[in-house]
Amino acid sequence: MRGIALRATTIGLLVLLLTAAAAVPVLAFDSRAGDIVTVGGGEEVQGDLYLGGRAVTTTGIVHGSVFAAGQTVYIGGTIDDGATVAGQTVTLSGSIGRGVRAVASTVDATGDIEGDLVAGCGALTVADGARVGEDLVFAAGQVYVRGDVEGGLKGGAETLVIEGRVGGDVTVEVGTLEVKPGAVIEGNLSYTADTETDIPAGAVKGSVAFTERIEEEDTEGIREGLGALGPFFFLAGITWKIVAYLMAFVAGIMLILLFPGRMAGASDAIRTHTGASAAWGAIALFVTPLAAIVVSITVVGLPIGLISLALWGIMLYLSQLPVSLLIGHLILGHSKPLEGRGFMIGSLALGLLILTLLRVIPLIGFFVWLAIAMFGMGAFVVMGKRMIEARQSTTGRD
Repeated sequence: MRGIALRATTIGLLVLLLTAAAAVPVLAFDSRAGDIVTVGGGEEVQGDLYLGGRAVTTTGIVHGSVFAAGQTVYIGGTIDDGATVAGQTVTLSGSIGRGVRAVASTVDATGDIEGDLVAGCGALTVADGARVGEDLVFAAGQVYVRGDVEGGLKGGAETLVIEGRVGGDVTVEVGTLEVKPGAVIEGNLSYTADTETDIPAGAVKGSVAFTERIEEEDTEGIREGLGALGPFFFLAGITWKIVAYLMAFVAGIMLILLFPGRMAGASDAIRTHTGASAAWGAIALFVTPLAAIVVSITVVGLPIGLISLALWGIMLYLSQLPVSLLIGHLILGHSKPLEGRGFMIGSLALGLLILTLLRVIPLIGFFVWLAIAMFGMGAFVVMGKRMIEARQSTTGRD
């Protein structure tokens, strides 16, 4: 019964991921995963493209959007729609027909982006000769705008340096702002910073508004009042984190007791098929809810769409379990096989604790969640595919 239930769940998830998109023409896609993933300049991809690996490069033509995750990601060539990218180092060097969403340590935009560029990163550079067709929105450590931004600048950074042209308004909160000679801001400049900056004459065509980052009396009074309640908020937050940890831990224990081999297999899939887990995880995370929403538009498809969204939510919640198992296993004894329910539960407890602590750290908590969701959901898919292939191989021999 356990094998039948798990097989049904796995097959249902794979069907949801692989055929829901095929049922709607606009959801056609191509997925590729591995250690090094390359889409060459001579290739032409119809529909969306999903890429996952240690080093990801695309220089071909994509008649759709690109979703890519890896340690280093290079987006070149021509993309008709937009791009969503996550990695350590991201380079946007191609011609992108719509907006880009990027999460990385370093983002370098050196090509032509027709829409917005929204980035959360440590360092962001719009290179000389690069172009952003609409707004540049950022939350970053350092931002260097040397190219052409047709729209405005919005966001926050520790350091913002403007050397190129900004076609719209600049509304930012920064530690320091530097406007280089030769820079042009066609709109208004409104910035909040520690100190006022010297702006070259004629650099800003509109008005300039500076706000110093200081504590006003009213704000200080509110902070003091809230400060008195700080211990209660702190205890409430800690209590919720403990409850969330225990809930996930109990769910993990139940799955380990019922399906120890399957849980070990999902954890192992992240380690041995890292690129495939990232690619399938991106598909599961982004395509599944989109497909479910599209299917739900019709009355006949509404139940299927709702069930699909419910299954997707369950898989999203459970994605933290194989990731936690892998982390705990690597710490407690990576040379020892992930076997035995006791050892697996201990690995789960340690891994969950580490992930819980990482997710409460400001700025990186979202990135940790994104990585957990992608690799965890992808691990379930990879493990399910391996189970089906193994069963087909056994059946073939019989």
